[in-house]
Amino acid sequence: MSGFRTLFFLVTILAAVNGKADDTTQITVDEEKFEQLLTNGSQLIASGNPKDAISYFDQIIAGYETAYKDTSQKLYSARWSVESLMYLAEAAKAQESAVVVSENWAYAYYFKAYSLLELGSLEEAKTLLERAIAMSPRNSQFLSEMGNIHQRQQNWPKALDMFQSAALAAQEFSPAHAKNLELSRAWRGLGYIYVEQGNLDAAEKMYRQCLDLDANDQRASNELRYIEGIRAKQGV
Repeated sequence: MSGFRTLFFLVTILAAVNGKADDTTQITVDEEKFEQLLTNGSQLIASGNPKDAISYFDQIIAGYETAYKDTSQKLYSARWSVESLMYLAEAAKAQESAVVVSENWAYAYYFKAYSLLELGSLEEAKTLLERAIAMSPRNSQFLSEMGNIHQRQQNWPKALDMFQSAALAAQEFSPAHAKNLELSRAWRGLGYIYVEQGNLDAAEKMYRQCLDLDANDQRASNELRYIEGIRAKQGV
């Protein structure tokens, strides 16, 4: 379904279903503060200091969880309008009351999970990433990171499912500025799994799709050379 058709479909559903009373209208949070904390924490990760970054994400998480502790609505976190509309449409279809909050909340879970993963705490990271995905189930970045965790655990079926979901989410719901990066990440993840499963043709297809998006994708190029090496050893 194209982006325009998706948007039209979502608006139609929302117009057809009466929402329940909004019990979050009086809730306010300091979004500017949380945005800065998220920036500071992510910069620490980038500089190789994930341990110190965690305290920044904890402040964001605590702030949102305290602000919304009394709400009975289902809480979603989205990056842009199309993603927001999808969550609200799904809630409306299920006759659930829901509200979409800032992306900062889910990203605080995501970045804390990423930090913990860097520190070797895989299971704790997985739990936090599950929270991020619960709030942002169409966020391709989150889905690929969960695919990465399953990949590390060599759970190929679950990793495959996550990367497939991430690719679909990127195609339909990633913002324009992030779409190609997130789609390539998902495809590279699929390529890795296909190589592990011995399906070299499927893996090659994924990596070539990455190069179609970005001819300078060095990781995809490296993986294609790796596949060529495997075939050479097999005499294929």
